[in-house]
Amino acid sequence: MPRVGTEDKIRGIEQEYPVSARAGLNPSVLVNAAIQGLKRQRFSRDVQWDIIMEVSQELYESRIASSFGENGCRIYNDMGHLEIATPSYNNPFDAVAYDKASEIYAFVGSREASLSLKEKVLIHKNNVANFFTPPESGRWKGKGKGRKIKTNTYATHGNIITKRAACKDWSLVERALIPWVVTRILFTGSGDVVSGDTFGKEGVKFVISPRAIFVVQKSSLSTTSRRGILNTRDQPHAAHHYWRLHDIHYEALRSEYAIFLRDIAQALVVRAFELGYLHDAPELEDPVSAFKKIARDTQECDWEIQLKNGERTDAVSILQFYLAAIEKMQESEGGERSNWDEIGLKGLKELIEDLEARSLEKYVDGIEWVTKLALLVNYEPKSALEGMGICNQYALVDESVLYYLGGERGSIKPLQGLRVNPYRARDFGMVRAEPLHGAEPHSDCLFNPKESLAFAARKLPQVDWSSLSERVKYALSNAPEQTREFFKAEMLKRYGSHVNHVSWSTMVLDEARIIVDEPFMLNKEEIGGEMKEGMELEDILAAAKSLYPGKVIF
Repeated sequence: MPRVGTEDKIRGIEQEYPVSARAGLNPSVLVNAAIQGLKRQRFSRDVQWDIIMEVSQELYESRIASSFGENGCRIYNDMGHLEIATPSYNNPFDAVAYDKASEIYAFVGSREASLSLKEKVLIHKNNVANFFTPPESGRWKGKGKGRKIKTNTYATHGNIITKRAACKDWSLVERALIPWVVTRILFTGSGDVVSGDTFGKEGVKFVISPRAIFVVQKSSLSTTSRRGILNTRDQPHAAHHYWRLHDIHYEALRSEYAIFLRDIAQALVVRAFELGYLHDAPELEDPVSAFKKIARDTQECDWEIQLKNGERTDAVSILQFYLAAIEKMQESEGGERSNWDEIGLKGLKELIEDLEARSLEKYVDGIEWVTKLALLVNYEPKSALEGMGICNQYALVDESVLYYLGGERGSIKPLQGLRVNPYRARDFGMVRAEPLHGAEPHSDCLFNPKESLAFAARKLPQVDWSSLSERVKYALSNAPEQTREFFKAEMLKRYGSHVNHVSWSTMVLDEARIIVDEPFMLNKEEIGGEMKEGMELEDILAAAKSLYPGKVIF
């Protein structure tokens, strides 16, 4: 089937899951136990990662022990986090399905780690770790007296392959995409309680985007220190004429609506950028400060931005520019449009209208930061620490994820009719946190998959959400049919003992080296007919070589 619109944009997500236990075990021990558990349950297998295409990251990648998920994902221990990088896909429904499959992998990993270590192991899907720093002596003293809350942030990275030619002049990339990354947090922000220098002395506050608070420059190569709004890493994971936009500000989302809309909106914006419709994007006077300012504004919701030309506007007006550019692109380019693009554009337009009206109460269960703030208002935490706990319970990956396989969890907790105006909530800034001594973590997640999915069905009714459970079941054990991941995953399942190395764009077998550097090559439509039960490996390799003579090397 021909790909139309954004279906020709291949993308994926890298999610870091923090793993913790009461026993104070080393996080890497916990992560490794989770990975071993996934292998025991046959969700993944050991594989040597081919580092030849990991430009500038060769040494780091050589130290990582990777496993390859049955669905084509990569699973590994990344500095004490369980990292799961989804297989590449090309539509927003698969963005949701493979994200939920990743959550199920994480839950299975935590369950298996708990069994093997005989200690309750928890996994969260968030981007911040809050902890108390000791007083000046560098040692823990007393029961919290003199301690301050410190926040570390870690990653959810989005990836989308685009044309290298479009990214040749990085100043044009910054002009086109920085205003988008800064303002899209109004619907992609995951929300959390964090500390930060921008809040003043000992400041702690609930913010729209926990990632935004820790940005210091417009662009950077690093993803762990001195983070930029944009990331300049040049690793296409494909042929050299591609560029992989490595977006380090995707944030950990659980809402199907938010995941779906973020994916399709990002694909539409990147396509508009490639085709030259964003060259006149509004220039922000100070993008870093604007990013942080918007992220902090959860009450008044002015979301004010100073432009480089001296004018003042707000974040919603910037989003309206991108909406208009997408609409112009679709009108001008003509041709057949993807159904996903139509659904995404309609959903984005409705969302922006509601943001313009500040009708945030409509988005409890849909926009992540709005939902978390509604929970904070409902539970009325007495300290910042309690607020952190509520956000963490929302991020907890527990048995509720099995809801996506078509089952009912026994104790799904509804938000009990929460429909408040969260942006009118009281400020959580400048509060002193005291430890809750002896408090045990709750066992139930505050994220409600049933309510979240019902929200997505209301807001995006053109999507067949009733089929999501079947797609998630498929996504647990199979790669997307439309991309190169299909071939790699099937080869590992059938001929795993022959595979020496694998990466996003290579596969090395005893018999041949296969360069899988075109994102859609050897998909199910191209090679699926040859990959039947009982087929000899030599016949499949011959079929692949007939399709791509220069990319299968015996």
